[in-house]
Amino acid sequence: MTKPGIDTFRDLGCLVTGASSGIGREIALLLADEGARIVVTARREDRLEALAAELRARGAGEAHVVADDLADREATLRVVEAAERHLGHVDVLVNNAGFSVPGPFVRSSLERTEAMLDVNVVAATGLMRRLLPGMVKRGRGGVLNVASIAGFMAAPYQAGYAGTKAYLLNLTESAYQEVKHTGVALTALCPGVTDTEFFEAAGYQNLGKFLDQRMPAAKVARIGLAGFKRGKRTVVTGFSNKALVVLSGFLPRGFVGAMARWVMVGRRT
Repeated sequence: MTKPGIDTFRDLGCLVTGASSGIGREIALLLADEGARIVVTARREDRLEALAAELRARGAGEAHVVADDLADREATLRVVEAAERHLGHVDVLVNNAGFSVPGPFVRSSLERTEAMLDVNVVAATGLMRRLLPGMVKRGRGGVLNVASIAGFMAAPYQAGYAGTKAYLLNLTESAYQEVKHTGVALTALCPGVTDTEFFEAAGYQNLGKFLDQRMPAAKVARIGLAGFKRGKRTVVTGFSNKALVVLSGFLPRGFVGAMARWVMVGRRT
C-alpha cells in the first residue's frame, strides 16, 4: 500500500482557485517557492496577472492565468481544459474559491445563496471529479480542499456557508478513504478566523475584537500545505481552533449552536 503524500511540488502542475487574494494567493506563492508549475484562477484578471508575475519571480516553473467565474456551472470544464492546455495535466488541485452569504437565513438572497452553492460546492466537486481520476492513474499529486472549522458545527448567521463547508469536509474525508492506497493526497484544510478579505467581502459588521485573534493567511497556507504534503486527511489550524473542534465533539450540538449564535448575533449584516 502506498502512503498518501507529496515529497515536493517541484515541476508538478498545480491549479489554484480563488487565487487573487487570501489563502489561495498565499498557497500559490508557497507552491512557486518549491518550483511548481502553476495555473491560478479567479474572477479578477488584473490581480491574477500581478500574482503570476510574482510567482515567476519566486521560482515557479510556469505561471499562467485563467480568469473565470466558478459561479457559472460551465466554468469548471473551461478552467480544467485551460489548465491542462498550459500544464499538460494537473497533478495538484487547490479548491480554495468560496464565499459566504451572512445574516439570517430567512432573509438571505436566494440568488446569492445559490451562487454560493455553485462556487463552494458544485465547482469544487466538479473540479475534483474531473481531475482526481488522472491523479489516481498517475499515482501522484492530490487535492487540497479549503474547508473551515464551520464545517464541524452549527454557524448561525452563516448557515448556508457552514453547510457548504460541512459538505466539503465530508467529501474530502470520504474520498480520502477511497484513494489513500494510491498515494494520492486528499486533505481538508479547516482554518478558523483568518486575516483575509472574507469578512469584508461578505458584509460583516461590528467585528471589533472578534478579528483580533485572526491568523495570517500566510500561516494558514503554510500549515495547510505542510499537512497536505504529509498526506493528512484533515488539517485544523491553530491550537484554539483544534480545541474548539474537539470540544464541539463532546458537547451537545444544540449547546454548541447556541453558543455560536451568541458570538455572532451582533456581527450579522
